[in-house]
Amino acid sequence: MSTQTTGNFVTTGSLGEKIRREAIPVFESNLFFAKLGKQANLPMGFNKYTFPTVDESAAAVTLTEGVTPTEGQATITNVEVTLSQFGKHVILSDVLLSDAPVEVVIVASVEMARVTAEKFDADIQDVLDAGTNVTYVGQTSRAAITATDVITSTAVAKEVNLLRAADAPKYDGNYYVTVMHPHVFHDLQQESGTGTFIDLRKYDSPEELFTGEAGSQWGTRILLSSNVQFYADAGATSTVDVYPTYFLGKDAYGVVMSGGLQTIAKALGSGGTEDPLNQRMTVGAKIRGKAAILKQAAIRRLE
Repeated sequence: MSTQTTGNFVTTGSLGEKIRREAIPVFESNLFFAKLGKQANLPMGFNKYTFPTVDESAAAVTLTEGVTPTEGQATITNVEVTLSQFGKHVILSDVLLSDAPVEVVIVASVEMARVTAEKFDADIQDVLDAGTNVTYVGQTSRAAITATDVITSTAVAKEVNLLRAADAPKYDGNYYVTVMHPHVFHDLQQESGTGTFIDLRKYDSPEELFTGEAGSQWGTRILLSSNVQFYADAGATSTVDVYPTYFLGKDAYGVVMSGGLQTIAKALGSGGTEDPLNQRMTVGAKIRGKAAILKQAAIRRLE
């Protein structure tokens, strides 16, 4: 994922390069959902992007020798995405900068990259929450979930097999991906006899890991993210927090971005008449992007 810097002397030369080197890994390591979608880049001069999707329900027919069959129809739907912009900035005082100016600017830039990544990933989750395939552990609605309705190995197996039954495509043709909160993973770890859970240290190719990957189970690779947005007090008696876990097939949704992360640092006094004594500088980061569901059958949410 690309990044660019904007501003004046604080983002040029070696300092600008230092900011890029520090900010990019932090930004990318806090993206979970953005990396798992079908990637697209917005062409210059546009604010919308269109993902074409094909209805895969058409079936082949038995041919009769020498006879041309009746033609079929392919239904192609265009999913249009309007991009949103996400970002954050902070103000640094001249007194703060006088102590360790380079370090302060870099630390602030890295932190802005982190919170921007988390906001973008949270927005993608909002899109996925519109998915129509949802299972409530032990209940039939979110509002009925109790504190004892926790994830199990059996529940994981069911969701994976529902993806298989829907012919949801697999990542690299081999596996699905599951994203869950560490609190949910804790419950899975505590279950006695957790089925075919494979610790990542036992992988045949441990170098081929996703960020935050904890292991695999029943044909899905489990990623942990503390940024999974939960539904506070949405369960029984309005006192139980409900956590979603997402089971994903390849290209279940698309993610389009306009360029990459931008880190922006402006020097003391850059605010003009609003800062006549050069007491403030600003450091921030931003990104433009959006997600859209492309294959409902390839997304399942377990609550």
